[in-house]
Amino acid sequence: GGAALLAGVFAGVNGLALFDYGNIVTGAAAPLTAVGLVWAGCTLYRFVDERAERARITRRFRSYVDPALVDYVLQNPHNARLEGEERELTVVFTDLAGFTTLSEKLREKTVGILNEYMGEMVPLIRDRNGYVNKFLGDGIMFFYGAPMTNARHASDAVATVLAMQEAMVAFNEVLKERGLPALSMRAGVSSGLMIVGDAGPAQSTDYTVLGDNVNLAARLESANKATGTRILINQRTRELIGERFLVRPIANLMVVGKSEGVMTYEPLAEREQATAEERRHVEATAEIVEAFRAGRFETCLTAIEQFEARFGKTKLTGLYRERCGEYLEHPPEGDFTGVVELTEK
Repeated sequence: GGAALLAGVFAGVNGLALFDYGNIVTGAAAPLTAVGLVWAGCTLYRFVDERAERARITRRFRSYVDPALVDYVLQNPHNARLEGEERELTVVFTDLAGFTTLSEKLREKTVGILNEYMGEMVPLIRDRNGYVNKFLGDGIMFFYGAPMTNARHASDAVATVLAMQEAMVAFNEVLKERGLPALSMRAGVSSGLMIVGDAGPAQSTDYTVLGDNVNLAARLESANKATGTRILINQRTRELIGERFLVRPIANLMVVGKSEGVMTYEPLAEREQATAEERRHVEATAEIVEAFRAGRFETCLTAIEQFEARFGKTKLTGLYRERCGEYLEHPPEGDFTGVVELTEK
């Protein structure tokens, strides 16, 4: 604006005052060209400077917030605050078993190991369209389907936790080389309707998900301790992933804090990559679960014996053996729903 005004004033003075009234001829091209070059140079500098400042702010912002949200806000600057909306998403909670023992041994050096672990896991989440929401000590909360919509949110979530379990093998090798105990990761995955958006006051908002299905994912992560599994997914996740993964039924679980059971499953591998042994594992587990849910407790005990003869004793078979024994001694009254109630988180 200033450059254009300056050029206009010069042209007016030169053309009207000097030439028309004073009959004085002066060169106009050089000054106007100079003004044009200065204007162009300043504009280019401002553009480059703004881009550099934007890049600096973006890098700093990304260190605190998941890049997916940064990109979304940059692409949608009118959405300064992301109002809550109800959408079907998939949320995941993970936790490390054995981390307490490791931290007691390493003390302040635990932070370095934890940073290495997060450094391995976070890229696996983000590479599969996941949004890292919170770091919960040695656990991570992340979800799929927001802020950018993603019709494959359930499949991406399951693919991620399987990739994370695979990465744990290599991570434990590193720990072993350092003379440290191995760790194992538990994951709870839940799909369904939940509220997603900014929560909290305007000065300190947190883009997150809320609702019963979110709480369920946290409970399923913890329920792995009772069932001896590594990953538990709910019925809706099982429906959404179709036949892409080999999954085995676990139980109609009533987790702590819930009044109804939810059918749960454990994904073992991508179906195309599943081994014959994993397929037999699924079949043997299904016989136990189906017999129990049908109230055929003697048949269930027989299936448990056959399973253990092939695969060994597990927490899951122990859980079903205990429940079968209780029902054989005290038969259930009314319609049996096949629910396995958990009493501990």
